[in-house]
Amino acid sequence: METSEQSCEISDSSGTITDLPEEILEFIFMKLSPYKDLKSASLVCTLWHRLVSVVQRKLKSYYEQCVFTSNLEWSVIRPEPGCRVTERYSHSCCYFDKSLYVFGGCTATNTTLNDLWRFDLANREWIRPLASGTYPFPKACATMVVYKDSLILFGGWSHPTPFPLHQAARFFSELHVYKPSLNRWTHLTTLSHQSPQPLAGHSASVVRDTMVVFGGSQVPGVRINELWMFDFKTSEWRFQRVKGRLPEPRYGHTQVTLDDSHVLILGGKGGGTGQVIPNVVFKDCWLLTIGDNSECKWEEVSVENEDQGPPQLWCHSACKIGNMIVTVCRPSKVPESLTKPQRSPKISVKQKNVWIPPREDQINPPANQNSENTSEEDMDQSGASGCPRDDASSNENPLFENLNSADQSEQSSDSLNQIRENGNTTFNIRPGLPSVRPNAMKNRQKQLEALLKYEKKFRHSENSGPSANLNEQKPSMSQTPSSNQNKPTKSVNPASLMVLHVLDISKVLETKTVQWQKLNFDHLAGSSPETLFYSLVEGRGEILMFGGIEKDIHSLQRGFGIKSHTVRSSLYVLSPVKQLL
Repeated sequence: METSEQSCEISDSSGTITDLPEEILEFIFMKLSPYKDLKSASLVCTLWHRLVSVVQRKLKSYYEQCVFTSNLEWSVIRPEPGCRVTERYSHSCCYFDKSLYVFGGCTATNTTLNDLWRFDLANREWIRPLASGTYPFPKACATMVVYKDSLILFGGWSHPTPFPLHQAARFFSELHVYKPSLNRWTHLTTLSHQSPQPLAGHSASVVRDTMVVFGGSQVPGVRINELWMFDFKTSEWRFQRVKGRLPEPRYGHTQVTLDDSHVLILGGKGGGTGQVIPNVVFKDCWLLTIGDNSECKWEEVSVENEDQGPPQLWCHSACKIGNMIVTVCRPSKVPESLTKPQRSPKISVKQKNVWIPPREDQINPPANQNSENTSEEDMDQSGASGCPRDDASSNENPLFENLNSADQSEQSSDSLNQIRENGNTTFNIRPGLPSVRPNAMKNRQKQLEALLKYEKKFRHSENSGPSANLNEQKPSMSQTPSSNQNKPTKSVNPASLMVLHVLDISKVLETKTVQWQKLNFDHLAGSSPETLFYSLVEGRGEILMFGGIEKDIHSLQRGFGIKSHTVRSSLYVLSPVKQLL
């Protein structure tokens, strides 16, 4: 009895975490993960549940404040080598139950995908659910929205394929439902007599028990401004007639739900077929009001402070956060004060480093060093900077492409000049060691020079984007793969980086006006280079940007092709700056 009483006295005197002041508990809860630990803490007791509710409100308020003022930090998560999610763009993406879901999209080889990936935001890892049921066709430019406990996939299109011979691009109007709890795809058959034509590049959002679909492209070059609604309760489509003036036909626009009776669309590209220039890039904003008796009305909204908005809205995704719509895009004008290069993004998930062997010209430097002083403009023209070109070699391995092109390039080293003077005689750059076959070292020198070009191309596209500094120090003979891990991060040109654009929509219902906020260039460190056709969704207290083509829109419009190293599978995360407590 005495021993038990003494133990009780000891436990009472030591205290527990419940004895801490509420201010200390609040501070601890603010450091927990919003995806799992914070929710679990609210289930412990009534006191903790109340404190967690207070912490969630504070975190949400601080997060929206940071978004409004663009005080967000950039970080990047790249897939681990063991679980490689395919690089893609124009894919479908949404957030559901602490996970980011990605479906389909296009690859650099002009093919479309129908795979489904899930990024677990709590554990920060990619998972590929091997779902059962009826899979959708491979497609891109489709919409995927969340309705209750299901993901709804509609529309899309697929690239032309050579097999069957000369098969044209295909547009889809099928409707698929994916239930994460069952891990199953279901092809939803509609019961209505009318349904929308196959669409791609349209927009969709959920209003109560209805999916509202607007615009899109039915065939290449044909845009529409029709409004369709799908009732989830009756599984019926309904073509919605709208009073008043309609928005111009468009595709690639953004659509968000404001409340149970209002929908907002923003941007896009297209125009009427009767216009002189049908491919117009829109920067306008329209408000759709859905009445109780299924009557709808479009109203154009006045956009203020347009000079602070993004120059392109049809190839840059956007999402709604509170009373704001945000997107990331390269600004139209970069302040002159931003002259110092910014560091490349911090990698959150470790990868296997690729070690490139030292070049032979570091021991015996060649006489002609023009290749080392190549300007950025020349690199862009030759395609070595990572900018895609519209040619047949764009679908090949870049390493093989450079090895093949090296046979036709001008040799710059003294050793090759001597080989040309001696004809087919064997020249050995390593004295005392015989060659295996005639011209063996000549072929070896060609391969080394090709590897040098590919090394510059790889480092330029992987670490610094289209506007990188190409004059980087090359690894020496003494460097090893482990020593390369400690290399300082490379710098990029601030003019090629994307910034956060914030559209204030808090007064859109009262005054029918929206306003772009002033750009903030204080957090460019780690920002992504210019990227097109990515996806942008909101998580819990962070913005998630996945995939896309790392390329300038102007060079893409000039007809350049797409190479594999410009299509990404990286996940960028925009999170609030750390709050000083």
